[in-house]
Amino acid sequence: MQQADDYKVSVIVPIYNSEDTISACILSILRQSLNDIEVILINDGSKDASGSICDDFAKRDHRIKVIHQENMGRSAARFHGTQVAKGQWLSFVDSDDTLPENALRDMYAVCTDDADIVLGNGESLKNENRDVIPINEFRHMAVRAEGTIGVPWGSLYRRTIVSPYLFDLPREIVNGEDYIFWLRLVFQTEKSVRIVREKVYNKGEEHTCNNFIWTADYCEKLNDFRMSSIPEEYRRNYLEDTIKDRIVNLCAVAVCQKRNAWKRSNFFLDIEKDMELLKMVFNWKQFLFLHIPSLRIRKLLSSIIQRTK
Repeated sequence: MQQADDYKVSVIVPIYNSEDTISACILSILRQSLNDIEVILINDGSKDASGSICDDFAKRDHRIKVIHQENMGRSAARFHGTQVAKGQWLSFVDSDDTLPENALRDMYAVCTDDADIVLGNGESLKNENRDVIPINEFRHMAVRAEGTIGVPWGSLYRRTIVSPYLFDLPREIVNGEDYIFWLRLVFQTEKSVRIVREKVYNKGEEHTCNNFIWTADYCEKLNDFRMSSIPEEYRRNYLEDTIKDRIVNLCAVAVCQKRNAWKRSNFFLDIEKDMELLKMVFNWKQFLFLHIPSLRIRKLLSSIIQRTK
């Protein structure tokens, strides 16, 4: 029987109604040049053929473990995977995504005793060329959700720092939960973060974020989790960073809600109060965007910006 630490990496895949993409996802993991891995497939109550596809793969490769559970949501599925994982390091892959052949090899190659986190897709960090970032600096980057910090995929985490607390969110938090995972994670270690610049992840088509309707009330709840995830003695040090990320949330709200709705919300008023405390102001692009009176024009402008990124 396999014991803890028998594998170098445990790859955890939460799956829900993914029959069209899950085969390609699993094959990309099995074909990794790093062979010493286990693959944990969490079938989260799928109503299509996803579960049987997973079972068929498990019959052909001993490294695969399939867990079938009632639908509990993506965070709960990932958490279940961490509870049964036996690898030294954990990696998460979404069921509509794939891994380049050398992804796990490239990330595992920089795993050392003095690191608990390896961030892949390091090229997403603008103006950042270091291979190692001290944890105090990285925490500021995490609060601002820079690059691919803020999504669980495309990185490695030492299994011993991944606890139930990282996933402990109500199910109604369906967008931004990965960001909270990271905020909680970076305060679980004092070790520097290793950065890998090679491409280690192929993102499939995004559905959750693109279809999500942001509201001021939702962002207020999310911010409560944001602030509580930062230890109280550190919160003032990270206030400017939280403001910057809240402004990103506010611009998303401005595309979904009429101005007179979010303008009077506690979420917006709290941003203004904290900005006044730190003597911060909106930059001219944010100011102009937020002062466009028409919701329709804000939506149109936002879609143009997204297409030209």
